[in-house]
Amino acid sequence: MTSDRSAKKAARARMTATGEPYSTARRAVQAGPGRPAPLARPPAIDPREHAVHSRRWGVLACYLVQYEGRYSAWITGADPADRSQVYGMPSEPAGRAFVDAWQATNLLHTPWDERIATIFMLSPSTRNGVLYEAAVVNVEDSGIWLACFDDTANDAGTHTLGPCADPSQALEDFAALADRAADRLDAAQAIDKPGLFAAVLRYRAATVRADAARAALGDAIRRHRPRADGHDELSPLWHEAGLPRESLPRVLAGQDWAWPQGPVVRPPGSRLPDTPTTTLATRTVDGHRFDLVSYLDTAGGRCIAIDRDGRRDASACDIDVDEQHLASAAMTMATRGTGTAAIYGRVHDSVTELYAVMKNGERVDWPIYDDPRNTERYFAVIADSEALADIVAAAPTESTSLKRSFGIWFSMPPDPAPRNPKSPKSPKSPKSPKSPKSPKSPQARGR
Repeated sequence: MTSDRSAKKAARARMTATGEPYSTARRAVQAGPGRPAPLARPPAIDPREHAVHSRRWGVLACYLVQYEGRYSAWITGADPADRSQVYGMPSEPAGRAFVDAWQATNLLHTPWDERIATIFMLSPSTRNGVLYEAAVVNVEDSGIWLACFDDTANDAGTHTLGPCADPSQALEDFAALADRAADRLDAAQAIDKPGLFAAVLRYRAATVRADAARAALGDAIRRHRPRADGHDELSPLWHEAGLPRESLPRVLAGQDWAWPQGPVVRPPGSRLPDTPTTTLATRTVDGHRFDLVSYLDTAGGRCIAIDRDGRRDASACDIDVDEQHLASAAMTMATRGTGTAAIYGRVHDSVTELYAVMKNGERVDWPIYDDPRNTERYFAVIADSEALADIVAAAPTESTSLKRSFGIWFSMPPDPAPRNPKSPKSPKSPKSPKSPKSPKSPQARGR
């Protein structure tokens, strides 16, 4: 129990420093290969003055520090008063890998619709989390980056991070990583149905390469500037390329067969001690106070947060909703998969009611709060995660259910390995067969 409490404490400290969701922070601090424990007494130094490698994500930074012959990784925030999270590193290569994994995790938090290319695959066992995720992201002021988390070898996963000169290189590197992961699945046979997952990875690699080939052909067509009506000596080529003559003007204008760019992603800002906030609601559940708080972060993002017992717990910024997706939400809970959960987020202006449906069939209505500073509408549902069946945002003609997220939000952590596995017993001499027992009634598989 002591080590579990320490892991929870370290995970929450990492959340404060990095803005990571609790599940991500918890995985990052758990003991195991490549997962160092935080230093209880880091040296009293400015990490910037001793850094040999660093990455930045908005107001956050991660430094690999060499000091007095030892290496450590420091994660710092925007507020100098916040204590840095410091992790001991066994070597410089291990420290560089840690810093790059931190940055890769930041990039993999980018919303899917803001990525140039993406793959996301959950493990066949839903309790084991992500099997493979990769993203190509165009980051403000630093260009195009490729980030990947790969657990196809079932070895707690590795991160890959790299800057890319242009979309062509990014898409080829993206496809190459997917192909290598597929080969690893075929070779290691470390998960159920490895052939199926490998086939999906190869398919995504092939489609990304096809997109790149089409864009490269579009560049070639634009360089040669054929007649827009397609009536010239090059017209037979359009048939071979699968380009209808009527689509040629759009290709020449760069509207089709062009390189995917994606929106420019702006790293998130931060919430400082003097950041103006508005407390929209307060609710006490099981002796704990939950505050729904709104604010503008240091980058101008419109943010909503849950403060638990007066401490910052979790936040989400620039939440998108529209007429088809009336609500979008995040979740935080003290213990993954069990107990009280705070589901908080934004609803569209057309939403007239928001309610929870409990597993016993009861409907519980929850208020929607208009925030004057952010000019958005927010909500928070505080409830027992094991009793929730659905959360619904309803407008006069449409409704949106958040139930699709419950499987990820409320999944239980993997069962720990047995501490002292017993050696197999020697076989005993056979006994006389007993009378067969009557079969037991089937039991649920979950715990």
